[in-house]
Amino acid sequence: MTNQPQVVVIGSGVIGLTSALVLAERGFAVHILARDLPEDTHSQQFASPWAGANHNPFDDDPLSVRWETATFKKLWSLIPRGVAMELPALSYVGDEKELEKHWFKDLYADYRRLRDDELPQGKKAGVSFTTLSVNAPIYIQWLASQLRLLGVVIERRTVQSIEEAFASGNTVVVNATGLGAKSIIGVEDLAVEPIRGQTILVKAPHVKTCIMHLESKGGKKEASYIIPRPGGEVIMGGCFQVGNWDLSVDYNLAEDIRQRCIALEPALKDAPILRHNVGLRPSRRGGPRLEAEKIALPLSSSLKPAQPPLPRKEGVVVHAYGIGPAGFQASWGMAHDVAELVEAAVRPRQAHL
Repeated sequence: MTNQPQVVVIGSGVIGLTSALVLAERGFAVHILARDLPEDTHSQQFASPWAGANHNPFDDDPLSVRWETATFKKLWSLIPRGVAMELPALSYVGDEKELEKHWFKDLYADYRRLRDDELPQGKKAGVSFTTLSVNAPIYIQWLASQLRLLGVVIERRTVQSIEEAFASGNTVVVNATGLGAKSIIGVEDLAVEPIRGQTILVKAPHVKTCIMHLESKGGKKEASYIIPRPGGEVIMGGCFQVGNWDLSVDYNLAEDIRQRCIALEPALKDAPILRHNVGLRPSRRGGPRLEAEKIALPLSSSLKPAQPPLPRKEGVVVHAYGIGPAGFQASWGMAHDVAELVEAAVRPRQAHL
C-alpha cells in the first residue's frame, strides 16, 4: 500500500515493536511513542528485556495456537541471520494429562515422547523437541533497528491520555502499553494485572539444552526452566506470581530457583551469575485484548493533561495488550492481526477521500 495515513503505536515492548514493523512493511507511516525504549535494557518498567524468550507454548486455545504458529515460523526463518537460535528442548510434566495439551507436537518436526528410561528420577512424563530462543534485550533492539531502517521514529514520551497519541492528526492508534493500559486515561483497563517473574542470568555456554518442568505444589503450578540463548547466556527460572507488583529481588526465592535448576541440569552448579532479574509480565484477567475501539475525540475527562485542543472527530484505537508470559512467542501472529485491524479501520476513511 502507498500513501497510507500515519499510525501511532504506544509502547516499545515486543508487541508494540513487532506490530509497528508489520505496519511499516505494509507501507504505513508509523510513529512510536514510549516511556521505555528498546535500549533501556535495565528498565523494570516494561517486561520485554527480562523475558526468557524461548518458544514453548502454554495454552491450546485457537487464538494462541494461530499466533504462536505464525511466530515460530517467522523466528525460525531468522535463525540463518543470527537473530534467533535453534534450541534442543526437554519438557517434563507432573501429570501425563498435560501432554494432551501439546498441540505443538505437529509444529516441532522432531517432537517425541520420552521413554521411561530417559526420564530423570521422580519425573512422570516428558517430551523432547527442537525449538528456538532469542536474546530478549538484543532482539528488541534488532526490531528497533529494522524499524529505523524503514524510517519509523521511536520517540521517548510518557503518554498519560490516549488522546495525546492523536495529536499529530492521525486517526488510528495502536495501544500496546502492557500494564500501562491500567492507568492511561481513556483506556483504564482494571483487568490488567502483573505476573511477577524472577530469574537468574548466568554464563554457561556449555549448556545447550532448554529444560522445562511443570508441576503442582500446594494447588499452585510451579515452573522450573533453563533457557540457553544466543551469546552463551542461560536463564534460570522461575516463578509466576499473579498480582504481585514487587520489583525487588527475593534472594530466598533466587536460591530456590537455583537449586531447582541445578537439579534439572547439574552442569549449572558452578555457572557464574551475571544478574538477578525481576520483571512483571503484562497479563490481563480474561485473556489478552486485541480489538479495535472507536472513540470520540477530544475525550471528556477533566483529568487529562493539558494539550492543544483536538478537533472533534472519531478515532480508532487498536488495543494489543495483556498477553502475559507469551509475548515473544505470540508476537508476530498478534502483530499481523493488529495490522489487519488497522487496515480495516483505514479503508472506510480512504473510501471517502
